[in-house]
Amino acid sequence: MSDRGIIQNFQERRQIEASIRALGDTTTEAELIAMAQDLVERFPPDGLAAAVLRHLGEASSQLRGGLGHLCALLPPEIIVPQLREIVGNRQKLPLERITAQLILERYLGETVSPALVSDLAGNNDIAMQSLQEALEEGRTNRHILLEYVTQMQEHGVDTALMVLDLLDRVAPSDRVELLRLIAQDQRSSVARAALERLAALATFDAAPQALRALYTLSFTLPPVLAEQAQRALRKLQFTGKRYQPPSPEGWRALLSPSDASGHCVIWFVRNASAAEHNDGVLIWVRLVLHLGVFGCSGVENIEGAQLPPQRAIGELIPLEPSEEAHGLLLEAPFDVGRWLLFQTQQTHWKQKNVDELPGEYRLYNDLLWQFAPPVLPEAYQSFFHEERAAISSQPNMDELELAATQLVEHPAMQIWVKWASNVWNMLPPLPASLLPEQARGFINHILHEIEALPQRQQFLEGMTAALKAQALWLAISGDRKAAEQATILARWTQSLPAPQNPLLIQLLRTGLIQQERRRST
Repeated sequence: MSDRGIIQNFQERRQIEASIRALGDTTTEAELIAMAQDLVERFPPDGLAAAVLRHLGEASSQLRGGLGHLCALLPPEIIVPQLREIVGNRQKLPLERITAQLILERYLGETVSPALVSDLAGNNDIAMQSLQEALEEGRTNRHILLEYVTQMQEHGVDTALMVLDLLDRVAPSDRVELLRLIAQDQRSSVARAALERLAALATFDAAPQALRALYTLSFTLPPVLAEQAQRALRKLQFTGKRYQPPSPEGWRALLSPSDASGHCVIWFVRNASAAEHNDGVLIWVRLVLHLGVFGCSGVENIEGAQLPPQRAIGELIPLEPSEEAHGLLLEAPFDVGRWLLFQTQQTHWKQKNVDELPGEYRLYNDLLWQFAPPVLPEAYQSFFHEERAAISSQPNMDELELAATQLVEHPAMQIWVKWASNVWNMLPPLPASLLPEQARGFINHILHEIEALPQRQQFLEGMTAALKAQALWLAISGDRKAAEQATILARWTQSLPAPQNPLLIQLLRTGLIQQERRRST
């Protein structure tokens, strides 16, 4: 190889090394994934694979997670055999082998034979070292603790209980945040053990932090575990240990409209303080109103200039349109946003196959639930009354048709019209110019197809939940008439057959008109 080639390879290796180390400095999952993707685009896979192997013994949980994301983007035929060789090589450090096993199983979907790692069973020294390093790094970047817990969950209950036993050996004040995260483990035996330890910590110097953790968990855990947290708080009150929620001063909620499928987003914002300037917080949560919490991303320590500008309640925030927020984020009362999140979270736990709450939501939810329970203002409560149209009663179809016609024209309903346009896009091309009776025939055909869908009930439940949340959004914006129209339509959405549903008819009609306009331009 020429001197020039040697120099280029050396420079490339230095660049890769610096970029790999930078993975450990990230503070969010999104940032970690983006950096891994950038590495794959900039450097050859062989060089990256070699760098991964050199860093398997790193102490940083965040860096090890970054290596996993990076390996998931590398060609399997390059990285998988090399990781398997590390796992089975007893000359390698135990941490290197454990990390290689974790990457294979969690990020690459590979199976590792237990025989390859049988000699590592019960090695508490390695586990204690890893725990202490995570706690140390977690003091300045608590995302490290989320990554640590996520990696822990890849192993069995015995491993989780071993970690809890090891936690008993560290300072009480260092245990609380990790216990709070472990208490949100989907495995109830692990979660219960973490809750018991938090309750016991309330008798140590870490009592204020432990009480706060139990209090926030009482809002975010499944009902049975939430009751355990509440019981612990009640018992602690008898001993004089009581949690006092702080004021939510500086916190805001920005609410998007809902789409026809029940999706909406809430941005929770804590304004940067005048003294610090860079202690702002932004937590983005995606809800599927009739199913649960399906996404979250959070950032702490933001400068005030980077946060959405504050507006009066009911005013729109001037942001670029996005697929999630539809360009219509509304300044809403903080407690209204929390109330809607809490209701959706309770729905989450009622699902037949319950998914784990998003990782970053588990990490940042203590910031949202450290305050007094949210109360929905009386002015908005009627939108969420569980009114069922009586079987013997009949809807006022003229009233429903007028409500549908007027509501669909509202800017906040344009995402619903887009849904209807997409329905038309899925059909074969229509004639260039449709007669009114032809249009009605096509609309009626689509509505009968919707009525026959196996998932019809879930679709209409989602639309009903979306209309209720849409009524809330409209009322906060000051359009009480449109809010009442959404409420009326929500009341009958599930009981009316789809071919008789005025809102579905009007949406499809408006979507068809937009399709015809696009074809003519």
